[in-house]
Parts: sequence; structure tokens; C-alpha cells
Amino acid sequence: MPDQPEETQAETDVRVTDKRRFTPEGEPVVADESQSAQENGKEDPSTTTSEIESLQAKLKESEEKRLEVERQVRDLTDRFRHAQAQLKTETDEQRARLQRTFEQRLESARGDLVAGLLDTLDNLKRAVAAAEKSGKKDSDFDALLEGVSATANMFEAKMQNLGLSAVASVGQKFNPEIHEAVEIVTVPKDKDNQVIEEFQTGYKVGDRLLRPARVRVGYASD
Repeated sequence: MPDQPEETQAETDVRVTDKRRFTPEGEPVVADESQSAQENGKEDPSTTTSEIESLQAKLKESEEKRLEVERQVRDLTDRFRHAQAQLKTETDEQRARLQRTFEQRLESARGDLVAGLLDTLDNLKRAVAAAEKSGKKDSDFDALLEGVSATANMFEAKMQNLGLSAVASVGQKFNPEIHEAVEIVTVPKDKDNQVIEEFQTGYKVGDRLLRPARVRVGYASD
């Protein structure tokens, strides 16, 4: 075979690759700038700006959502604290009402108990008063009188521990709320409408009147 002619150095140096594109009709195709930039390893400035704006919009949206969530959390926290304070107030008020109701019932029960024992106290006091007025002098009688008197005093002290107190009467201004006038006598003007004598002691427990004092009241006719 005949030897192929060797390429000369000049032909090698001037070989250029033609990267132009042509249509089927042979017209050259103008390359898109962005595509050309990508082919050349460069980004289109307009594309970069658009992506930045999109990221900024997403960031703004995320920030708005975060602020809204924080607002909702604050709102829920405030509502919880308000509900907690309201519950504490209602609980304290309920506890106070229950305490008042308990004290009222206890006072009422204590008054009923003491009121049922007043007759016994009256009988002991009457027995002591009658024995003292009899003037009888006997060692056995004196011992019995002393025992009954001590029992009456101890019984009254126990009732006082339950809240029993005597109604003030003799020398006091007559008060129809705590005194029962069973007799009216004429007295000097300076003793008008005063309690002159007590026939039966009145008692109360706390502010509750168990029975009024039965008294003699003075009246100045002038």
C-alpha cells in the first residue's frame, strides 16, 4: 500500500474545532445567553437575583409564622395564668364559705348542747340558795351544801368553757333584746328604766341568746 502523507506541523497547529450550530437549512443558531453562560461555567445574574428574592420571601414567611406562633404561645400562657388565678380565688372563697358554715354549725350545736343543760345548772343553784337561806347548822348538812355548791360551780365552769356567758342585768339599762321584764316598780328618777333585781339569770353562747334574763325593772313616775 502506498504510504499516507504525514500531516505537517502547520496543519496541526491551525486545527480548530467549530462549535457553531446550524439549522437544517444551514443557518447559524444563536445560542441562549444563559445556556451559553452555563456552558461556559458562569451563572446568569438575573437567575441568581430571582433565587435570592425567592429565598428572602420564604425567610420572611417563616419569620411571620414564627412570630405568630410566639404570639399564640403568649396568649395561651396569659389565659392559663388567668384561669389559674381565677381557680385559686374561687378555691379560697369556697374554703372560706365552708369554714364559715362549719363554724356556724359548730356554734349552733354547741348552743343547743348548753341550752339543754341550763335546767340542771338552775336546779343546782336553787338548791344551794335554798340551803343557804335555811340557816341550818349541822356538820353533815354543811358538808352536803359544800359538795353541791362545788358541783354547781364546776358545772358552770365547764359550760363556760363551751362558750356560755351570763347576761348582765342588775344595774344595767333595761334592754328588751336580752331582758324580760316580769315586774315593774317605782324608783327614783336616777334609776329609771334600770334593772333592779334578777329573778332568773339569762345566758348566751357567743352572740346567740339562749334565754333572756327575767328581771324587775325600775320606773320613775315623775
